[in-house]
Parts: sequence; C-alpha cells; structure tokens
Amino acid sequence: MADPPCCRLFYPLQFVHCMFYYFPSGGEGDMRVRCPVQGAFEFYESLPLRPKRPERLFFGLFPDCETSLSVRERAERIVSENHLEGSLVEPARLHISLHHLGDYKHLRDKFIYAAALAAKAVSMHPFEITCRSIMSFEGAPSADGRMRRRPLVLLGESAPLLALHECLGAAMRKNGLRAAGHFVPHMTLFYGRKPVASQATDPIRFVVDEFALVHSKLWLTEYDVIERWPLRG
Repeated sequence: MADPPCCRLFYPLQFVHCMFYYFPSGGEGDMRVRCPVQGAFEFYESLPLRPKRPERLFFGLFPDCETSLSVRERAERIVSENHLEGSLVEPARLHISLHHLGDYKHLRDKFIYAAALAAKAVSMHPFEITCRSIMSFEGAPSADGRMRRRPLVLLGESAPLLALHECLGAAMRKNGLRAAGHFVPHMTLFYGRKPVASQATDPIRFVVDEFALVHSKLWLTEYDVIERWPLRG
C-alpha cells in the first residue's frame, strides 16, 4: 500500500524560489525535480543567509506515516492548549536523531562513505519506542539578540534505542567519525519562544525497523535521505 501523500512530499518553502516535486519509482531511484515558481525571482534577494557550514549529516529514525500524522495532531493540540506561537514541524520531517555527524561547508563523499561503513556494521532486530511526555529544550541563543527559539519535544523511551545509539556510535568511531556519548531520545514537534514545562501525554508507540543517513540543508528546512538500513538482527 502506498504511503499517504504527506510522507512522500518535499514541502515548498516560504523563502525558496523553487518547488520540489517528488516521484517515487517503487525502487531505489526515487526522483526529485526542481521546478521554478513563476514570479519568485523578485524575492530572491529576501532569501535568508545560510550558515558558513550549511550542509549537515545525521543518522535518524523516521516514524511510519500513520504515526507521523498522529504526532502532528497531538502537537497541534498541545500548541493550542498552551497558547503557543511559533512553527510546527511538518509530518514528513518528524524524526528522532541518533547521531549528528557534522556540519560542513561542502558535503564530501568521504564522510558519506565512512557513515555507510558504520551503518552496515550495525546488527539489531526491530524494536518499539514509546513516547509519553513532552517538554521544551533550551534553544541556541539568537544571533540577533532576540529571544531563544525553543524546541518543544516528545521524549522517547526504549532500551533497544539506547543500544542502537551506542552500537552505531562505536562503529562511527572505528571509521574515523566523531560520535556523542550523551543521548536524550526525542522528536521535535514545534519551535517557539514560550517554554513548556515537562508534562505527561497519552503514550504514542511505533516500531522502528530501519534507520537512515540524512543530508539536512540548514535554514532551508530540507531533508534528503541518502540511504536507509533495515534492522534485521
């Protein structure tokens, strides 16, 4: 059964002068086509400046489409109940980060190759994650002196998830990559200024049967999945 459209799209961006249309091939060669938006060149000068190292690599877990939609609905309810102002994360971008490989000025093949070697060394069975609480994290200080942009997150619980983080981190180090030891499993739902204290929410559960290497284009809200690895034990 095909995935719902929400999980097969690259969402158009408010400040980007083109749209992306995504055509799933049913195999490994999914295609993404860039299409200019009529009249958008007038706003080209309004595009936000990107950071000096705009290309980010990370390993992450993406929930299935049904879970993504449930999480988004939960996030909308939480935002409404807490009278929050800010921006919700689109369903197709909801994920749990496993390891941040680095931010680069130019994405180089050697980092992708080393990451793939590390990923292939992981051997685990599929497992379940339970998310039953939310809270705000402290965001990074704003460069222009404005209030912090705090991420509101859904916290995940799973012993196998912690084991996957540790196993993948060890494999990354063996292949010359840095890997963090500290890990707080979470899924970012929303960005806003107002903090939300830790509180319980109705449990959301989903099964993890793969993890992915993702190229994130910073400040453009764009993810490209480079490769996925199934968990087969």
